[in-house]
Amino acid sequence: MASIFDWFKKKETQDADSKSRQKVQRPITRNMTEEMTVNGDLTRGLYHNQYPGLKLAGSLAFAPIFVPVSLMGLPVPISKDERTQEALRGLVQHFSQTMQQIHLQAHREGTVWVFPFWSAKMGRLSWELIPDDTVSDVIKDIDTGEIIQVITTEQIKIQTGENLQASVGRVRYFTKDSLRVVYSGGMNETRVTPNRFKIMPIPFANNADGDEIRGHSDYERILSDLKNYHDIDVAWTQLLAKFSVKMIQEVSLNVDTWVDQNGIDLNAFDISTVDVIFNKFNQEKTTFVFPEGAHTAYEKKLNQSFYKIVEGSGIPEIAWGLKTEGNHASAEEQMGSLIKFVESKREQKDGPYDTLFENSLTLLGSATMQTFQPVDSLEWDNMDAVSEDVKSQIFQRFSDGMSKLIASGSVTLEQAHKLWLAMYPRATEKDFETWKISLNKAAKYTQFAKASFIDALQATGADE
Repeated sequence: MASIFDWFKKKETQDADSKSRQKVQRPITRNMTEEMTVNGDLTRGLYHNQYPGLKLAGSLAFAPIFVPVSLMGLPVPISKDERTQEALRGLVQHFSQTMQQIHLQAHREGTVWVFPFWSAKMGRLSWELIPDDTVSDVIKDIDTGEIIQVITTEQIKIQTGENLQASVGRVRYFTKDSLRVVYSGGMNETRVTPNRFKIMPIPFANNADGDEIRGHSDYERILSDLKNYHDIDVAWTQLLAKFSVKMIQEVSLNVDTWVDQNGIDLNAFDISTVDVIFNKFNQEKTTFVFPEGAHTAYEKKLNQSFYKIVEGSGIPEIAWGLKTEGNHASAEEQMGSLIKFVESKREQKDGPYDTLFENSLTLLGSATMQTFQPVDSLEWDNMDAVSEDVKSQIFQRFSDGMSKLIASGSVTLEQAHKLWLAMYPRATEKDFETWKISLNKAAKYTQFAKASFIDALQATGADE
């Protein structure tokens, strides 16, 4: 037990007693295997509220992932070369939905791997999204930390005909020299394809620590608390279900005698159908016990658990659909936190996207016999460099995310507009008109907590 005078000790003595510090060890074990991967069944099940044992907490898990991803938009690669810029515009157009999936899976699973390749069967460029839990081995150069081989291991169930299925094992070996695929089970063969352009699967990692290749799910820090929330809610529900109104009958006779004289069959007795009880003898009393107050402790603990989840997640509380008032930070501070949070998510993906677009241009140039210049920059708010279709997708996604916040009363319409200007400062007046149309659609189907429906239509310009 620590003494109250421990602070008089020398620093060396305090360090020796400290659990967070230790003497230098020679050698220290360093793990570069990247062997820790995500439990994809858990993260996907939690997001869709389908995971057993967490379903009563699953409703909390959707908004903190969906809202930031919706507000991110899409990366816009910029090149000074006109031909290259036109090709990049086509890539963004074709893979806009895929990029939304990249963002979702990176935040939810921690890492998603993207492998660009030219499909001879389809005659076009493809991006394959490789789930992180299928990547069994990541082999790195011990000196540089560069990935030199990625191995995926999968057991794939396929449909081979009407009411016929087969299970096929597939192990893929990605190196800069070749892609080797080994099939087993329903089919036994090995295919080897040369890797002419030395393109490897690209990890899009969320919150990677240090030199880690794999990142961390936004759920990772709060999983134990989500489980605790679920268990408390289950116990509370069981209490309310079982603790219905109870009747207490005090009798002056033997209980069996009282039952016989009152003509009551206890096996068939249902308190919910009893309107009145007559006491035939003196000193008998009938009382009823209600579960009043019995659930108070559960309700208090659930509220404590919820706020512990929010605070521990590192995700701004406004993204959880909480009203930013009372003891919480002001709405303006929370809006600033949300903007910084989304911007940090964008920055984490800049490097992988640079590599992905460069590799895609290389493959596209080889297939079409064209020469493209390198990407000069990557921007997230340049609406001039994308097509009208992609622009409408970005605005619709943004409005979907905002509708979650507006519906919960987390932001007002004015604050939603400020957030729009903060995320897309270079957007034109025409872009704003397009966004108002998307927000108007949300206004038609969402109850605005801090504005009437008429105010919502006026704010979005629908009545003009």
